[in-house]
Amino acid sequence: RSAKEAFDKDADFKLAAQANVVALQSGEPWARDAWQRICEASRSEFEVIYNRLSIEGLEERGESFYNDMLPAVLEELSEKGVIQEDAGAKCVFTGVSKAPLIVQKADGGYGYDSTDCAAVLHRLKEERADRVIYVIDNGQETHMRMVFEVAERVGWLQGKRLDFMGFGLVQGEDGKKFKTRSGDVVRLRDLLDEAATRAEAELKRRAGDGDSGDDNVGSSSTASAEQLAKRRGGGRRS
Repeated sequence: RSAKEAFDKDADFKLAAQANVVALQSGEPWARDAWQRICEASRSEFEVIYNRLSIEGLEERGESFYNDMLPAVLEELSEKGVIQEDAGAKCVFTGVSKAPLIVQKADGGYGYDSTDCAAVLHRLKEERADRVIYVIDNGQETHMRMVFEVAERVGWLQGKRLDFMGFGLVQGEDGKKFKTRSGDVVRLRDLLDEAATRAEAELKRRAGDGDSGDDNVGSSSTASAEQLAKRRGGGRRS
């Protein structure tokens, strides 16, 4: 959260952060080492949640998985004649939105637009998917349909399908969308704890013995809450 605040308010911090992203995507050893340490710290926290939900056998496939593919994707898009330069950035304009996909920023870095194009290409050609269904919140529909159009224009589909299946936005108590970058989110661990507490209270209420202190009630409520979270959760590990 403090880093996001500094990024928004401190121009020098913002430039340094952007330069570090470019260094990371370019494979600079010091940047990769720092990033790996951050990833390991994150994984240790992830595992606590995965163990609690009995989730096993996940294949890690974050944005960085596609880093090495980005220059080749950019080259192919350029060869197919879909890239236009705009203020130093390399863009692809579509019929979906007036705003373009920025496949390479003016500083040489890459963002979600280029990564999502690389992911589509990898899934269609390397993983040989006949149909890919993107289950993402509705706020991403325009973006993904732009990516789908690019895939069709450059000939990646070849009879295969890309579909978008949207779901509602995750909102806070104020009715506004959670913003993960600002840090204003509810942690899944806290959500599970609250779900278990509420489930335990409800089970006790239904049993008509709110002060029984039965350990089985607590265990059952925790299991019920976590099973519900697994059914409603899911998504790609990144």
